[in-house]
Amino acid sequence: MTEIKIFSKRVATLLIGKGHKLIRTEDNRKDKKFLVFIFQDSGELRKDLTDISNK
Repeated sequence: MTEIKIFSKRVATLLIGKGHKLIRTEDNRKDKKFLVFIFQDSGELRKDLTDISNK
């Protein structure tokens, strides 16, 4: 299973709102006060990421 790491809480929230399942969170290695949001990679997830980043 391939995973995609999202470093933005805003983007992660939008993806969850679009129905993508959050697999888990991890502490950011560079700065422990931030989280990394991990989603299962899929074509639909990549499409939604593109749509979100183009706004």
